[in-house]
Amino acid sequence: MNERRQRRILAGVVGVTMLVGVGVAPTAQTTDAAFTDPEYARTTITAFQVPAPTIIACAITNNGLGVFQSVRLDWTSPYPATGVRLTLTQGATTAVVPAANISTTGPAAGLYTHTAILTRGLLSSLISNLLGSTTTMTATNLLVGTTWVSAGSSRQLSIALLGLNASCT
Repeated sequence: MNERRQRRILAGVVGVTMLVGVGVAPTAQTTDAAFTDPEYARTTITAFQVPAPTIIACAITNNGLGVFQSVRLDWTSPYPATGVRLTLTQGATTAVVPAANISTTGPAAGLYTHTAILTRGLLSSLISNLLGSTTTMTATNLLVGTTWVSAGSSRQLSIALLGLNASCT
């Protein structure tokens, strides 16, 4: 027998052996979570949830003619300025209020107080169609160094045409 033919036979035998081995191997068991040794199960696992901020005030400022000038949103959070975000949503458009427009005091009793004064000019630059619309202002807490975000606390800023009858609910 020539050497080439011996190699082919050997390769065929190895291939058939591997296929037979795969066919008789036990299948892996699927599981969501399983603990088989209760002797070592002494740890309690608790999931952490980033706490949501609490909005404490939302106030509208109008000029002498009753035309909207600004809205002030105040909220408390256990996180300092680096751990909060304020977004504005109108329809399909969402914008993040720059951190420079949010002032922070505290902590007092473990909470920081964050204040954003959003002028008509700032709102118009972030959300183009301000008058005659409703904008959702949402404060969230961020766990710095992670992608974890709390549930949001929101208020609705409604402004009628010509900037009249502004409300924050």
